Amino acid sequence: MPRFVPFAQALAETATCKRQLLLGNGFSIALFPNCFDYRSLLASADFTSAPEARAAFDALNTTDFEVVIQALRHAVALSPVYQIGQAPSALMDGHSAALKELLVQSIAGKHPARPSDITEAQYTACRNFLSHFVGDSRVGAKDYRGRIYTLNYDLLLYWTLLHIDAEAPDRPPEDLAHDDGFRAPPDDFDAPYVVWEAEGGANKQNIHFLHGGLHLYDYGPELQKLCWERGGGVPLVDQIRNSLSEGMFPLFVAEGNTEGKLTRIRHSGYLQRSLKSFAEVMRGMESAVFVYGHSLAPNDEHVLRFIERGKIGRLYVSIYGDAGAQANRTIIERAERMAEGRHEKFPLEVSFFSAQEAAVWG
Repeated sequence: MPRFVPFAQALAETATCKRQLLLGNGFSIALFPNCFDYRSLLASADFTSAPEARAAFDALNTTDFEVVIQALRHAVALSPVYQIGQAPSALMDGHSAALKELLVQSIAGKHPARPSDITEAQYTACRNFLSHFVGDSRVGAKDYRGRIYTLNYDLLLYWTLLHIDAEAPDRPPEDLAHDDGFRAPPDDFDAPYVVWEAEGGANKQNIHFLHGGLHLYDYGPELQKLCWERGGGVPLVDQIRNSLSEGMFPLFVAEGNTEGKLTRIRHSGYLQRSLKSFAEVMRGMESAVFVYGHSLAPNDEHVLRFIERGKIGRLYVSIYGDAGAQANRTIIERAERMAEGRHEKFPLEVSFFSAQEAAVWG
C-alpha cells in the first residue's frame, strides 16, 4: 500500500535530514496554469514555417512538445529502413530541432512579464516552502540545509529567491541561503551580466537549473546569466525576448527522450556539473529528497535513476488531486519501483504528500 503522509508530518520526519528538493513543471503551473501548461504553450506557438509539425501533435493526440520531438527523431531513424527518402527525413529532422526553438519562444512569450505579477502573499508562501530546503535549518552546530534542483526553464524560482517585500524593504526576508554559482566576470566587474564560476562559485552552489533556463546563455568559453540590475533596469523577460528576436537562444534542454537530454547535458560544463551534484546528494544516507510537481516521466530518467541507484533513505513525492487518477497511479508505481530496485543495504522509504497541502504559492 502506498504511504501517504501530511506535508507537515513529512517535514517532521526529516527534521534532522538534509532535505533536497527536485522541482518539476507543476511548480510553475500551480501559479500560472495558463502560461506553462503544454496545452497553453502549444496554442501560442507559431507553426507558420512548420505546419506539418503542428499536425503531428494532433496525429499523436498530445500537447507535449517532447513527445512530438521524440517521435520525429524516431521517424528519422526509421526512414532508411522504410525507404522514406531523404527529403521527408530531412524535413522531420529539421522540424524536431525547430520545435525546441518554438518551445523556448512560446515559454518566453507566455511568461509573466514582471516579478510584480506575483503577489506578496504568493512570494511569502513560496519562500516559506523553499526555506524547508535552503533555509536556516541548524540543529545545534549542525547545518541541515540542502539544495534545490529544478527542471523548469522559467524565472519563477529565480524571482522568488531574490524577492524582497517592496512594502517593507527593511524587514529581513526569510533566511534563504541560496547561491547559484554565478559571479561578476573577474575581468569586467561592471558587465551587464554575471558568469558561472566553475572553479569557485560552483563549490558553494545550492541552486541548480538541471535543464538550463531562459536567463542562461552560452557564450563560447563562459555561461552568462542575465540580470535586471546589471542590465540597466531592463526587465529580464524583455531581455530574453530581445535575445530571441536577435536569433540568440538560451541554454535549454528540450530533447524528446532521456538519452537525447543526457547527450545535451554532457556538452555543457554547467549542466553536467549540476547533474553530478544531484547524483552526489542522492548518495547521502542522511538526506531526504522531496519531489514536487513532477510526473516521474520516462523522459527524465537520466535524473530519476540517481534516486533509484543512490543511498538516500527517504523519498517524498507530491500528488496533485485524486490519488486514484491514472496519472497519479503512474507516479506512485514509478516511485515504488525506485524502492524495489534498491540494494537491500540501502533501503528507500517512499511516501506521498498532497501538492495542494504543501501550499507552495499559498
